[in-house]
Amino acid sequence: MSDTPLATTQLFKAINACKWQTVGQQIQSDPSLAKIESDGLLPLHAVCNAPLRAPLKLIKMLLTAHPAAAQLKCGKEDRLPIHILLATTATPYIPYTPPSEDVVSALIELYPGAARVPDVSNQLPIHLACNITGVSEKVLTFILSTYPEGAYVRDFHGKYPLDYATTNKDIPTRKLALAALDRGTLYASISKMTSLRLSKENESKTRSMEEVYEKKLNKMESHAKEERAKLVAQLDSMTKQLKEEKESNQALCEEKEKMVIEKDQAVARAIQFERARYAKLEEQLRSDLADVQLKNMDLLEQLESTQGDLDASNQTEEKHIGEIDALKQQLSETNNKLDGTKDEFYMTQEELETVQVELVAATNVIKQKSARITHLEQSLDSTKSSVLHLIQEHERAQANMEKQKEYLGIFINQQINAEKEAKTSLLKMSLLVDAIDVSQRVEGNLKKVVAEEGAMIDASTMTVKEVLEEKSELAEESQ
Repeated sequence: MSDTPLATTQLFKAINACKWQTVGQQIQSDPSLAKIESDGLLPLHAVCNAPLRAPLKLIKMLLTAHPAAAQLKCGKEDRLPIHILLATTATPYIPYTPPSEDVVSALIELYPGAARVPDVSNQLPIHLACNITGVSEKVLTFILSTYPEGAYVRDFHGKYPLDYATTNKDIPTRKLALAALDRGTLYASISKMTSLRLSKENESKTRSMEEVYEKKLNKMESHAKEERAKLVAQLDSMTKQLKEEKESNQALCEEKEKMVIEKDQAVARAIQFERARYAKLEEQLRSDLADVQLKNMDLLEQLESTQGDLDASNQTEEKHIGEIDALKQQLSETNNKLDGTKDEFYMTQEELETVQVELVAATNVIKQKSARITHLEQSLDSTKSSVLHLIQEHERAQANMEKQKEYLGIFINQQINAEKEAKTSLLKMSLLVDAIDVSQRVEGNLKKVVAEEGAMIDASTMTVKEVLEEKSELAEESQ
């Protein structure tokens, strides 16, 4: 894309030189140039102001690139493109060419309200069209059919479009303008009758629509009340269920704490019992071991004495051997007792392991209870989420109902505004009827022209029917 200031300068130079092909190429390459002003004019206004008429293709290209330009006023005269197009005059180098019917049609079709927009002098497009040379009947009819009441608008110079048509120096243009304005009077009368009819129909339809929407609103309110009652009942039920779940959860927590306390107490008692039993067994074993050691020491002493006696006398050898055997038997019995004590110790260890297994089982039961409590807590959280979701749904339903009330209020206000506009149009029509009296003063001068244009009026009857059909279609679309 080229530099914007430079491209804008080149674009307006090409417009001033009426080089329409160059202008079209620049707009086609960079459509954003259609939105940039130079000397208070947009490209569309500058093209319409050129003495050499631009082709319809270029006008449509500019309107496509910047559609809002057809509604924007520019220049010292504060004019729309349609004003500028109709007010363009000849130059010493370029002869005057009347505005193209297709270009006028394209501008008004994109912005129909242009026919009722005044410039800084309070001149409508119809004022300018009646004042130029060579304007076609189609252009005048198109402008008047869009806004027939414009024939009765006075500019700041105190002139009506009829005054400009009467003083137009080009006789054929004068005849066309006077005939078109005469038909414009018919359009205005038809528009007044249509406005009255539409006003009555609008009032009737407004009342019927108000009744329909009031019924719908009442139905929606009753439905909303029923839904609200259902939601409140459901919320109460869920609140009650939540309360029961809380109580159950609290009972489970208390049961858990109680089981933990009982488990701790049982474990403490088992450990204390086993410690006491083990201490008792250890004490007994120590006592038995001390007794055995004392007996062994006695036996050693006896053996030593016996050995001495053996050395002293061989006669007592058999006796001593018998005593030694007896002592050996006692020692064997003592060892057997010691083995029995060891067996009891091993049995005690097995019982301790059994207690530990039972403790593990109790721990598993506690874990299961904890898992159940966790599941209940999750269910409680899910129930809370459901309650919150229902509350949000209720709030959204209330918001939707409020929006529908706002839309209904906006629609009723629009209908009231439409009724006010219809009443204003009626007031304007009454003023137009008064203005008809003014036009009757020049009726004598127009009779000859009207007689010459009788055939043209007959041909325009079809145009009036088309206008009526367009009016009815516009009324249906506005409804």
